[in-house]
Amino acid sequence: MKAQSPARVLVTGGAGFIGAHVVKALRERYPESGLRVLHLPRERLDNLDGLDGLEFVAGDVTVREEVDAAVAGCDVVFHLAAIYALWLPDMDVMRRVNVEGTRNVLDACRRHGVRRVVHTSSAVCFCGQGLDVESDERSPFSMEGMPYAATKRASHELAERFAADGLDVVIVCPAAPIGPGDIGPTPTGRMIVEIFRLPFAVALRTLVNVIDVRDCALGHVLALERGRKGESYLLAGENFGHAEILERALALCGRKARIIELPPSTLLPLAHLLALAAQITGRAPLLTPAEIRQARGGLVCDGAKARRELGLHVRPLDESLRDAVAWFAERGRIRLRGSRREPPGAT
Repeated sequence: MKAQSPARVLVTGGAGFIGAHVVKALRERYPESGLRVLHLPRERLDNLDGLDGLEFVAGDVTVREEVDAAVAGCDVVFHLAAIYALWLPDMDVMRRVNVEGTRNVLDACRRHGVRRVVHTSSAVCFCGQGLDVESDERSPFSMEGMPYAATKRASHELAERFAADGLDVVIVCPAAPIGPGDIGPTPTGRMIVEIFRLPFAVALRTLVNVIDVRDCALGHVLALERGRKGESYLLAGENFGHAEILERALALCGRKARIIELPPSTLLPLAHLLALAAQITGRAPLLTPAEIRQARGGLVCDGAKARRELGLHVRPLDESLRDAVAWFAERGRIRLRGSRREPPGAT
């Protein structure tokens, strides 16, 4: 599809961590195409600073009329808008955004004759088979009882049904993204921030597949260009333990900290107590039973299909960590020793 540049592209969730990098990758790949970003009315747009020629549309994917107005006139749509949370005071909000919001976007794309949709799902739709099992796009869903995973699986199945009914949809399933621009931050980014603040850290004994957010964004663009209608593609890097990720981040900066690695099951009683307290206080717990269940099954996967069919190749973890640490340091989220505010070799 690269030979035919899209006239106008809509990116829902384009101000988010992955979404902003997708917008940047599209601007680089298709400098002449119009780029429209659908964002929440009060959402921060910091990650898009410095990009010219963007059309910003404030709206909510749960409001059909606002989605319809955003999709109108676009021939390509990237749907990334979603809530990623392991706990919310009202978990039904996540279902409305992740499932009904996806239905609204796909309905509008079909109604307006959009040429191709790239739907962002998640690796949780296939992972969780166990720490010794590398999941792929044929693996069954196994994260029952986890609201986020359930909503992503439901929206994934919606995209598959729309594709079967004729809409040109390609589905991408990112593993855990890491790199600069983690404004949230994500759970992986939060681990990195905390290890630089504290003299020790507790890491769950689990495995997680991480991918540089910039490679993840490129995977979205390659799915537009080379993906097959109705197919799913895991956008994945390598599988690492939580402790190894933290140790590497520290080593890049010449730092050390004590990392205590615990089996997930030992923290399950604490997670239940914290979740109960959260229901009373309305404040997010530091640890949830859903996190424990995910850690038990792991986020272990193989991105061979995306490498083979999309031509996606990913950079090494150390480069991603170096740039993530530098980004957090520049914004005062972490403090590095010495006069340099970034780790050696940061870009």
